[in-house]
Amino acid sequence: MSSIEPIQFGTDGLRGRAGHAPMEPETLRRVGAALGVLLQREGEGGQRRVLFGNDGRASSSWILESLVQGLMAAEVSSGSVGVVTTPALALLTASGPYDAGIMISASHNPAHDNGVKIFGADGQKLTSEDERELERLANELAPESLSEARVRSSEKLVLQYEGLLGQRFADLDLAGRKVCVDAANGGGSIIAPRVLRMFGADVVEVGCRPDGSNINDGVGALHPEALAPVVREHGACMGICLDGDGDRGIFVDETGAVHDGDAVMTFFGARMHAAGQLPGGVVAATVMSNLGLHEALRRQGVEVRTTPVGDRHVVAAMREHGFALGGEQSGHTLFLEHDLVGDGLYTGLRILDALGGGDMSSAFSAFQRFPQRLVNVEVRSKPVLETVPAVAAKQREVEAALGGQGRLLLRYSGTEPKCRVMVEAREKSMCDRLCDELATVIRAELGA
Repeated sequence: MSSIEPIQFGTDGLRGRAGHAPMEPETLRRVGAALGVLLQREGEGGQRRVLFGNDGRASSSWILESLVQGLMAAEVSSGSVGVVTTPALALLTASGPYDAGIMISASHNPAHDNGVKIFGADGQKLTSEDERELERLANELAPESLSEARVRSSEKLVLQYEGLLGQRFADLDLAGRKVCVDAANGGGSIIAPRVLRMFGADVVEVGCRPDGSNINDGVGALHPEALAPVVREHGACMGICLDGDGDRGIFVDETGAVHDGDAVMTFFGARMHAAGQLPGGVVAATVMSNLGLHEALRRQGVEVRTTPVGDRHVVAAMREHGFALGGEQSGHTLFLEHDLVGDGLYTGLRILDALGGGDMSSAFSAFQRFPQRLVNVEVRSKPVLETVPAVAAKQREVEAALGGQGRLLLRYSGTEPKCRVMVEAREKSMCDRLCDELATVIRAELGA
C-alpha cells in the first residue's frame, strides 16, 4: 500500500486544491471504493447506482473518472448528468433509482479548487457517522487503477428537476417581467436562465458562460455588487446571484440593493408566520446571522433559534423540531417543503412568486442590518484559540467593549486554513476598529 495522507471529511465533504490531497486520483479512487463497499453492505440485493453531477470546473472530468474507478472496483454503476447545481442533483438522486449522489464541486471556492459532496438515497448529506465509516474504509482500501471508467450519460434527467420546479410554482407567470441571473459561471449556468424563461421571464444573463476556469471569478453570490448595475441598467424587477454550485442565493432588488440570506429569512419568516405556516413561530439560523435578523423577526413575534455554522446543522435543527424555515446569512435558505435542500434558484422563484409584481425593495424593507465586519485571516495552524494567550486576552477586551450591544464570533473555517473574525456593533466605526484589532493579533500569533 502506497503512502497517502489520512482521508478526513470536512464540514461539506472533501475539498481542496485539485491535484493535491485529498483531491488527487489515488485518494479519490479510495473514496469511491469505500462508498461502494458501504452501499453494497447496506443494500438489499440488486445493482447499486450512483448519480454524478459537477459545476463545470476543468478538473471535474478526471475527478469523476477516479471516483468511478473506485466504485467499479466495488461493482457499483455510475451515471452523470453533467454540469448541474447541487440542489438539482440532490433532488434527482432522491427521486430516482439511486443509492447515492456525488456532486463534484468546490462551491464558492476558486476554479483551482474542487471537492466532493456525497448524498444518500434520500438526497440529504451523509450523516457524520456515515462519513466516519467512509473515512475508515477509504484509509484501508487500495483499489487498483482501472483502464477505463464507465459512466452512463444521464443529462436528460435535468429536465425532471425543471419539471419539479414547474409543478411547485404552477401559478407563477413572469411574462412581462425582466429578471437578471448571475450563475457564477458554474452549475446553474444552463439551468437557471432556462427555468426562468420557462415561466415567461425576459432573462438577462451574467456569469452563465463557464469555461472551466472562470467559476466565481468576480461573479456570482460572492460578488453580487457586479449584478447591481446590470439590474438597474435593464430595469429588471430582480437579480438572482447563485454561487458556483447553486445552493446559495443572494438577491438584488430593482434599486440595485443587495439582500443576503438574513434578509430573505426576515421576509419569509414574517410572511409565513402571518399565514400560520411557521410551526412554533421559529426560524432556524446559524450564529453567523446578523443581529438585525433577530430584531426584525422579534418585532413580528418570531423567534430565531441559532445553530452552529453550516447548513447541515440548520437542517438537523429543522428536522428535529419540525421548523419550516431556516438558513444562513451566506445565502443557503432552507424550506421544509423543498425537502430541506438549499437551492438558490428555488428561493429566487419563491420570492418572485410572493412579490406578485410588487417591488422587492419595499417587501424587504423590514430587515435593517447591524454594521458587521468579517475578516478572514490565513493561518499556519489551528490551535484552540483559548489556548493562545494574546488572542484570548484580546477576545475578552473586544467582548467587554461591545458590552452587550453587539457580538463577536471567532472560529476557524471548516474548509480552508483561515480564522474568521466577525464583529457586529450598532456603530460601524466601533465594529471596524474592534474587528481589525483582533484580526491583527491573530495574524501576529498564527498568521501563515
